[in-house]
Amino acid sequence: MRMPKLNRFSKILISSLICLLFSDLLYSQTYTPQYIDSMLLKVNEDLRISGRRKELIDLNKKFCDISKKQDYKRGEVLSYINLGNIYATVGMYDNAFQYLQIAEENLEGVEDYYLYTKLYQEYGQANYVIGLYKKALKYNSRSIYYGKLIKDKRNQEILSLVYANRADFLRETNSIDSSLMYLHKALDVKPTPVITSSIANHYLLYGKNEDSSKVYFNRAFSLLRKRDYWDSQRAVTYSYYGDFLFAKKNYTSALDYYIRSVEILKKTRRIYQIPRVYQALVNTYKKLNDGSKEREYLEKYTKLNDSLARVWEKSINTSVDKMTQEKEKVDNERRNFTIIYNGLVFLLVAIIVFVYYSYNKRIVRKRKIIKARELEAEFLIKKMSINDERLIFLAKKNDPLFFNEYQSAYPELVEKLLDINPKLSTNELSFCAMIQLGFSSKEIAQYGFMQHRSVQTKKNRLRKKLNIPSDVDIYFFLQSLNSA
Repeated sequence: MRMPKLNRFSKILISSLICLLFSDLLYSQTYTPQYIDSMLLKVNEDLRISGRRKELIDLNKKFCDISKKQDYKRGEVLSYINLGNIYATVGMYDNAFQYLQIAEENLEGVEDYYLYTKLYQEYGQANYVIGLYKKALKYNSRSIYYGKLIKDKRNQEILSLVYANRADFLRETNSIDSSLMYLHKALDVKPTPVITSSIANHYLLYGKNEDSSKVYFNRAFSLLRKRDYWDSQRAVTYSYYGDFLFAKKNYTSALDYYIRSVEILKKTRRIYQIPRVYQALVNTYKKLNDGSKEREYLEKYTKLNDSLARVWEKSINTSVDKMTQEKEKVDNERRNFTIIYNGLVFLLVAIIVFVYYSYNKRIVRKRKIIKARELEAEFLIKKMSINDERLIFLAKKNDPLFFNEYQSAYPELVEKLLDINPKLSTNELSFCAMIQLGFSSKEIAQYGFMQHRSVQTKKNRLRKKLNIPSDVDIYFFLQSLNSA
């Protein structure tokens, strides 16, 4: 099938833009903030949608330099955020996190709610792609907070993307109803093909409602008529519609939409979205009894997925390092405050002791007891300041270190479990740990390399060994032990 091409006018327009970017005049002139914003928002978006990576990078680096030269902080931060998005889109997550961190550092002291919304939206999306869903939701919450503070209605449209991202994140944590709610919120702010087709896909997968699904797919295709063919939103919509046709057992038509989706994703360099479509192609060729093509796409899926997995693992370390740095910063600030606070308390106590020592020895004795309890409480608080993200990361890797670090983090909980039943094995305690950390049965089966039925069996055995009533959820039981 022949794909539509850019018309002659579009080619001339893009060529002129590229020539302008490479022109020395770009640096010798002074540009208004409005013009810089237009280049970093509208032109950047046009290039991003068409997957013109080199032009995108050149555009943002050049206008970053111009913004620095003109002391326009908003333009500088916008270019860093855009660069973070570009590198995340093509799977270069280390570069993406570096640029987002630079943007965050330059944002300190700047009161621009749109920039904060955009920055945390990109942070959330980058963490979601590499599998850190809880961290992605935290960044997304920040993005929503700042997005609601934006006064300019044109800039408020970013909330559509933020809400749609949150729907994706919630779906990965099995919050299906909340996911659909945020998709509709996104649609209310700004209808797009991807959001509309995502709702259609949601009704297909979770509502088993083909009629509702068809209605939203029709709306999505109607919105696509106003867009260029080589648009990543078309690729996502086509892949979802392929799923719809597959569910209706129309495998030949589904195959056509999957193939077109892959072509657009490759053209626009949306690499991380391709494995899912490859997997759909494997299943479709299997239904069509085409073993050769099934093996071909299975090999493509495995190769690309393994490649991305290596990148994701490296990027997870980068994200965890950033999280550790943030924690250390907070700990240092808390430590400095504690030192000053303790110093002031000590000075106050010394004055009181000096003045009243001869009059009331009991007051002095009580203050020493209070001081000892404060230090004990401070020690316990520091001891409880653990990093659940680290434990979750180890659990997902099925790392042998997981339970050792969990036991160090939650010694009281492990001890209470053993008090209830001293015969609990390490595997059973580790299983309790994953439940307490919020892993669903599906996730435990996935990361523990077992069947979902086996997880349910283990849960039933635990109920008996821990004497948990049938009307009490194991997760809440463990949480009650942890907080007791």
